[in-house]
Amino acid sequence: MRFGAALDLRYDQSFEAFVAFLRDRDLSHVELRQGYLDTHPDAPSAARVRRVAAEADVTVTLHAPYRDCNLGNLNERLREATVEAVCDSLDFAAEAGAAAVVVHGGSARPRYPERVQRQSRERAVRSLRTCGRYAEDVGVPLCVENQRDTSSKRRNTATPERLAALLDDVGVDSVRVTLDVGHAKVAGVDYRAFVDRFGDRITVAHLHDNDGADDDHDPLPTFRSVGAAVGAPYNVLEMKSLADIERCVAGPTDD
Repeated sequence: MRFGAALDLRYDQSFEAFVAFLRDRDLSHVELRQGYLDTHPDAPSAARVRRVAAEADVTVTLHAPYRDCNLGNLNERLREATVEAVCDSLDFAAEAGAAAVVVHGGSARPRYPERVQRQSRERAVRSLRTCGRYAEDVGVPLCVENQRDTSSKRRNTATPERLAALLDDVGVDSVRVTLDVGHAKVAGVDYRAFVDRFGDRITVAHLHDNDGADDDHDPLPTFRSVGAAVGAPYNVLEMKSLADIERCVAGPTDD
């Protein structure tokens, strides 16, 4: 079981510097966000990620693009572009020696008519089926992440039941699960309900905390015990700063 943290566009550090920061704190995994790769002035190539990870003895996962991306997009050209972007992430992950690619499962606006919401979900199923089969071809597991509903988005993965139904309809047995414990909490679902439903299909765990009202990505000092309860091979602290990672590593306090 590996514990580490996500490197996204909030961070100015180079890939090498972030890996060194993690290793100094007895963390041995890094999740690269596509947003970091798209925006950092010194974004690493896949070959560089593979080399640095091997030298530092860290494992790597990759998070496919999700900002302004929706696998259930109602516009077909935009849906196809999102599928292509996910497949590009899978290619990068395969070349980098990454263990998995995390992907979101699509959404629709709650105010849309039911028929339109069904269309969006059907497109998400089609998109994930294409991406899942491509993941099989390149040999990198695709892991669908649970997300919470909001006032503007009804997610296909907000509950264990919705996520299970989505994966059943996708019908690609190799597609795996990313369990985000913070998303589960703010959705009002005990993360252990996802563990009970998906078991060892959970390949990646995203670890962070919140007050149950907003998805704040607060530090989770009990991350190791929560990760142990989930049982995923790869566990990722999704923090907003290096200081928040430090707070997690420091562990629980009496405050």
